[in-house]
Amino acid sequence: MKRIKSVVLFFNSKRRKAVAYAAAIERRLGAAGVKVHRVCVNDSACEFRAADAAVAVGGDGTVLYAARHVISRGIPVLGINAGGLGFLSGIEQKEFLRILGEFLAGRFRRHSRGVLAAAVRRGGKTVFGPLPALNDCVIRSHEARAFTLRASYDGEFLSEYFGDGLIISTPSGSTAYSLAASGPIVMPGMEVVLLSPICPHTLTHRPIVLAAAGKLAIEVEGGRYAPQTLTLSLDGQENFLLEHGDTVVIERHPRDFHMLAPEGFSYFDILRRKLSWGER
Repeated sequence: MKRIKSVVLFFNSKRRKAVAYAAAIERRLGAAGVKVHRVCVNDSACEFRAADAAVAVGGDGTVLYAARHVISRGIPVLGINAGGLGFLSGIEQKEFLRILGEFLAGRFRRHSRGVLAAAVRRGGKTVFGPLPALNDCVIRSHEARAFTLRASYDGEFLSEYFGDGLIISTPSGSTAYSLAASGPIVMPGMEVVLLSPICPHTLTHRPIVLAAAGKLAIEVEGGRYAPQTLTLSLDGQENFLLEHGDTVVIERHPRDFHMLAPEGFSYFDILRRKLSWGER
């Protein structure tokens, strides 16, 4: 990477720790002569110019927000954890301030993560998207009743799912909602997509791993006895109301998400620490 001279600083104003961290980081970056543009993820508008890098201070939601807005510009993002688990964070705040010089010198490593692109087809027309999703695309109901979805992969019928919904996840999202639905943990660099049913009304439906190069088409068939209100949610941040007969089309986004992390960053170390592996 080239030397960092400009940064977009994303922060979550609803987390006191994130606000304090962001202020400290902004002061240090400004003292080093770096141009900083602040973006609050809780504001409706998100406007910024091109920058050498982005820094997201908060939890995974802040990184997901930043990713949605920088993927098309190819800006790499450094996640600084000021939230809970922080699977998408490359570093903790105290460590970042200690090795700030390495970051400004462009010595942080760039890790590529695959991204999904989701769209909704209705009556032969695209009525939503395609929009990016770094973690997952989730189809769920607003009501506590099961419903039916019909899934195809690259034009071939895959299965009909009757239950509480479906999670279509990237490897990055395998440690999020998909994990809670008994999906596997997948190394971030793999070119795959996970399809995990949510509380399927059968003992035989299990999560399946598919090649990312294929296209998923999921037709909304709705409830068995009455219409239901269903929602397509992208990373829990972009939501769209689905109707009976809609088809959700999910494929690999043409661009990757670029995550920054210091030398020595280990995904396995993240898993051990965040999931308390090996502890008794």
